[in-house]
Amino acid sequence: MVRIRKLHTRIIFAFSVLLSMVLIVELAVVNSVVSQSANEAIERNLLAGERLFNSIREDNIKRLSQSAGILTSDFAFIKATATGDHNTIVSVLLNHGGRINADMAMLVAPDNRVIADTLRKSVNDQAFPFPELIKRAELKGQTTSIVTLDGKLYQLIVVPVMAPLPVAWLALGFVIDDKFARNLKGVTGLDVSFLTPITGSDRLNVLATTLNADRAADLSSDVNKVSETVGATTKVLKLSSEEYLARIDHLKIDDGTEAITVLQQSLDIALAPLFHLRWILTGLGFFALIATLVAGYQIARNISKPLVDLSQAAQDIEAGHYYTQTTVIARDDEVGQLATAFQNMSKGIASREDKISELAYRDRLTGLANRTLFSISINDRINKITSLGNDKASANSSDFPFAILLIDIDRFKEVNDILGHHIGDLLLQEIAQRLQVVVAQSDAMVARLGGDEFGILTKAVDQTVSMALSQAILAALDKPILLEGHQLIASGSIGIVHFPTDGNDINALLRHAELAMYTAKRNNSGSARYDTSLESASQQNLSLMAELKQAIEHNELQLYYQPKVDLHSNTISEVEALIRWIHPKRGVIPPDQFIPFAESTGFIAAITEWVIARALEQRAVWQTQGFPLSISVNISARDLLNAKLPGNFAQLMETHNASTDWLSLEITESAIMTDPEAAMQVLNQLRENGLAMSIDDFGTGYSSLAYLKKLPVTELKIDKSFITEMENNPDDAIIVRSTIDLGHNMGLRVIAEGVENQATWDALVAMGCDSIQGYFVSRPLAAEKLMTWLQHSQWKFKEKPQSYRLTGKENVITSAST
Repeated sequence: MVRIRKLHTRIIFAFSVLLSMVLIVELAVVNSVVSQSANEAIERNLLAGERLFNSIREDNIKRLSQSAGILTSDFAFIKATATGDHNTIVSVLLNHGGRINADMAMLVAPDNRVIADTLRKSVNDQAFPFPELIKRAELKGQTTSIVTLDGKLYQLIVVPVMAPLPVAWLALGFVIDDKFARNLKGVTGLDVSFLTPITGSDRLNVLATTLNADRAADLSSDVNKVSETVGATTKVLKLSSEEYLARIDHLKIDDGTEAITVLQQSLDIALAPLFHLRWILTGLGFFALIATLVAGYQIARNISKPLVDLSQAAQDIEAGHYYTQTTVIARDDEVGQLATAFQNMSKGIASREDKISELAYRDRLTGLANRTLFSISINDRINKITSLGNDKASANSSDFPFAILLIDIDRFKEVNDILGHHIGDLLLQEIAQRLQVVVAQSDAMVARLGGDEFGILTKAVDQTVSMALSQAILAALDKPILLEGHQLIASGSIGIVHFPTDGNDINALLRHAELAMYTAKRNNSGSARYDTSLESASQQNLSLMAELKQAIEHNELQLYYQPKVDLHSNTISEVEALIRWIHPKRGVIPPDQFIPFAESTGFIAAITEWVIARALEQRAVWQTQGFPLSISVNISARDLLNAKLPGNFAQLMETHNASTDWLSLEITESAIMTDPEAAMQVLNQLRENGLAMSIDDFGTGYSSLAYLKKLPVTELKIDKSFITEMENNPDDAIIVRSTIDLGHNMGLRVIAEGVENQATWDALVAMGCDSIQGYFVSRPLAAEKLMTWLQHSQWKFKEKPQSYRLTGKENVITSAST
């Protein structure tokens, strides 16, 4: 006998033998239990199928009895029987038998002669084949039986036809054939067969079955061996090399023989789950055996590992790498004590090293990496990739390439100024925790670079992954933060750069990330990826801010006007003023490129005054020309929050001797929601002075119905993003219809912008919209071109009633139209 010398080998062998024995016993027990359970389940199915078959037979008897009773009580049928009207008798038998799907119907004369037979059609004075049934019917009033006729089984009932004495006998029956067997199988899930003895043979004749021909032949032989058994019995039959568990019973046939019913279910099919279970258990056993070998090897290795670890620990301490020393498993002996001493010494040194490193490279408030460590990590990553040269195959996928996300917290200064630096510090700590949770799965570095600025250094990611990461960060920041009773929301702006496409050194990467971050902040887009166009755009924007102040002095700004059509009168009485900057070198500059700068620098007030003055001047000109169109202008959030603007607006109206119907204001939802309380005070002053106002771009902002019902507005303007797609998008059509109904229910007019075709026009008319504007009517036009267009347009001018003029004490406000 070979002696196993190594301890870990003996452990593995012992585990394997023990597990193999357990698995063998388990397989044997499971096989026995499942086999027994399967046989018991099949027997229950067979008994249930037998009960169901007997129930069906009883139901058939009831149906035959009820049908026969109805037919023999029918006066016309009795009369036809008494008079021998053969055609009527056959017709009645066919029709009545068809109603209950009877397979045979016979009318038999008192002398046992068949008068009519729906089964064999031509009777030729044949004798009724079952005279014993008529004799029993004479004694009992009616009788039922299972009979064989023309090689088929029938369930038959015989009843007298009384007039008032018996003038004939009616026989109705259902056939028991393959179709009947298949229907029974469909209900019970069991194979069904019906057999009768063959005279002079040791085989049985299969009259009906759900089995195929080969199995039916084997069945007739096997069942004959147990056909002499009295009563029902359960046997195992082997049909075409497949074993069945069968329930065999006997049906008494009228001619003295017996029909045998067999309900059977395949044992192979029933036991198939056992075979599947065997394979599963075998696979699990093999897996467990492998796991045992691995576990045994690991246990054996761990038993002898402390000495090896002590040797490695000593070498590490000798080399000065204290904090990289491998952990040693403690034991209750001298080796364990020595190992513990090594561990404690290594932990003490590592702890002191970590504290030193933390002071140098960690932000004390948040515990994140600081700017120094962040910069070092970026440079290390760049140097490592650069040292690889062009050999990308040797580059570690976790280092090449990488992305930097620069995050600036919006309005953080307001938190410090209003709530104090203590709340500001708590907010920074909460933000740091949320950033770490977001990047936990991506194994990225999070750093606080200073103040409210954070940085994230990722491993290898593409642009799609970095953008998805930025969206996850924005979503995490957007969740409310509760700090000592103050609920805050820390929104942010994120700039994204990738190495090496967006910069080859740390300075370029951080500068470009900051440029992308400010672009995201300016566009209110949440995040932005660096693009080379941002460099030139940034330089252009710096000069644009200086040139914007000169634009008014040099008459570079112009107002264009887009007409609005009143759908009720099909006329035009109002236009919207839209500002354009015609730059002498850059051409037409869209409002969305210079209005944000004007708002951020405060120059929007000058543009607002210019827009109102030009609109009032143009309105005075149209007054003299006989086209007193009302002009609507847009108002910005910054203007709306200026409490002095109502007085400034009133002064402009007085200077131009204007009445309140000359102008109306369009206010965006977002402008109101910047500071709802302050905005509401300004709007109420404007409304008290008779100035009409509308909600612009309704449905795209953040206002609620609670504020909408308080706003002193007379009109809702549905944003064009819903109008342009409503023809092809049912959801947009529903939104438009709902908005129109909402506005009307609140007593407001509703106008739709962005109408570009006749189909949209017709849909809005059907929805009850009040007014529309868009390219389908006209593009924005200069004032002189608008007059020419209006004179030739299909929509004529409709003058509004004159309103009172404002005095100098009345307060009105407006802003640059965009």
